[in-house]
Amino acid sequence: MHKSSYDKMLWFKNNFLDKKSYLKILDVGSLDTSGNDYNYKSIFNEAKWNYEGLDFRKGDNVDIVVEDIYNIQEINDKSYDVVISGQLFEHLGFFWLTMGEIDRILKPGGLCCIIAPSGGPKHGIEDTDCYRFYEDGMRALANYVNFEIIHASVNNNDNAKPWCDACLIAKKHGVLNLDSDNPENRIFILENKLSRLLKGIKK
Repeated sequence: MHKSSYDKMLWFKNNFLDKKSYLKILDVGSLDTSGNDYNYKSIFNEAKWNYEGLDFRKGDNVDIVVEDIYNIQEINDKSYDVVISGQLFEHLGFFWLTMGEIDRILKPGGLCCIIAPSGGPKHGIEDTDCYRFYEDGMRALANYVNFEIIHASVNNNDNAKPWCDACLIAKKHGVLNLDSDNPENRIFILENKLSRLLKGIKK
C-alpha cells in the first residue's frame, strides 16, 4: 500500500461516508503485504462501522478467504453498504467479473470506491500485473454494472508518482435501507429528510 492510495481512500471516507450511520464495509483484496502504516482498516475504524477484509489468500488484514475472486460464493447478495478495493484490479486478469461480484454484494444505494494505478513499474510478489487504469477505464467499470458515477479521476500530482492512481466512486441504483429499528439510524434518516425538505423550500 502506497501513501497516495491511502490518502485517496481517506478522502473518500471523509467526503462520502457518514459516521452517524451504521455501515457494513467490505474491502476486496485486503491482504496487507506492505508492512507499512498505510492500511485501509485503520481508515474505517469507526465505532458504528463494521469493516471486513476479503482476499483469496490468508494473511494480515484478511477476515474472509474466498476460493474464487471472480465468483465470491462466500458472500450473500446485497450484504454490504460500502465496498472498497485498492491495488487489486491491476492484478486481476478478468477484473470485470470481480466488478460484477461487487454489484451483487452491494446493497441498493450502496457506494463503491475502486483505486488502481494508471502508471508505475510491474509490481507484486506472487501476483500477475496485468493492467493500468485511466479515468475512462474507471467510468467503463461503473457503466458495466450500471452504477451511477459520482467521481472518476487520475491523480497526476508529483506526490502521487509513479503510480498516479485512478479512482472511481460509484453508487448502485436504488435506495440504501438503513436499519430503522436502530434509534440513531432513525434520527439520521429524519435528519436527511429534513435536509432535503429545507433545500426544496430554499429553491
